[in-house]
Amino acid sequence: MEHPSMQVAAEEFGVRVASYGQLLEVRDDPSHTRARAGVGPLIDSGRLDREGLHLVMPMVRNGVPQAGEEPSYRCYLWFLERGRGERTLVLVDVSERRLKALARLDRRVLERVVLNLLGELPIGMLPGGGQAK
Repeated sequence: MEHPSMQVAAEEFGVRVASYGQLLEVRDDPSHTRARAGVGPLIDSGRLDREGLHLVMPMVRNGVPQAGEEPSYRCYLWFLERGRGERTLVLVDVSERRLKALARLDRRVLERVVLNLLGELPIGMLPGGGQAK
């Protein structure tokens, strides 16, 4: 039996936003106990800002679910560091149901978010080292 590509098309889910409380729900979801890239250690370490919003974007499906298990996705999570005002990128697993419950950013808001994230990168990380051509 052939399986469809495990990669997730950007337009399928888009970029979603999650509050601290929603990430707690992801961590505590009893139907998603096999998550290998769980959000729990991040929450338990106290690094996650409790007031800000965090960005979630799925990149691949996590294989074929076992009997009674719902589909899940390995996602990029750009989380706001508590007390630092900076974002850090990590990978986490999120169930399909939880992912669909998160608000999706519209294109105009997404453009502002991308510009903000790029603004946090050191100049040397930008194409051409930030040099004008």
